[in-house]
Amino acid sequence: MRAISLTVAALLALGGSAFAMGGGGGGGYGGNMGMMPSASFDDYATATRLIKHQEYASAIPHLEAALRQHPKNADILNYLGYTHRMVGVSETDAARTKDFQDSLAFYQAALAIDPVHKGVHEYLGELFLQMNNLNAAHHEMNELVILCPDGCDERDALAKALAAYVPPADPAAATAAPQTLAAPAPTP
Repeated sequence: MRAISLTVAALLALGGSAFAMGGGGGGGYGGNMGMMPSASFDDYATATRLIKHQEYASAIPHLEAALRQHPKNADILNYLGYTHRMVGVSETDAARTKDFQDSLAFYQAALAIDPVHKGVHEYLGELFLQMNNLNAAHHEMNELVILCPDGCDERDALAKALAAYVPPADPAAATAAPQTLAAPAPTP
């Protein structure tokens, strides 16, 4: 998974792409993917279908293939962050920590491309809750309040997750039993 983080960094360092699309808003649920050539669109479509069926680990290779074709697509990076986070939820100790760190790297890469991507802010806030970093989760909520002052689905979802958050009684339990959160909305 460290190689994935390095791959993301290398892809971002390559600079602009003919397909440099931010995809902001809408939770990264496929906003700009219709502009992609069929091979990477097929990978993205396959990945979102697998995510919808909670087959997160199986979705990762398809998202990676789509990312190779479109390294500046915040939606793909957002879903890579999401899938790694969801794989991490079912793991224990070091494996969970590694997947959460990979998830964080993908979310940060997505925000480097599209700092106003509401879906990334929502999912990053949820990751911080799962990592028991309440202050960082509140920071992401504040970002969503700024981005959608009249409300939006992403803001509502993170507010609900924050309201449901129960910190572990024992800090060591934070790595033993992370919170689980809802899957993203299905691709239209």
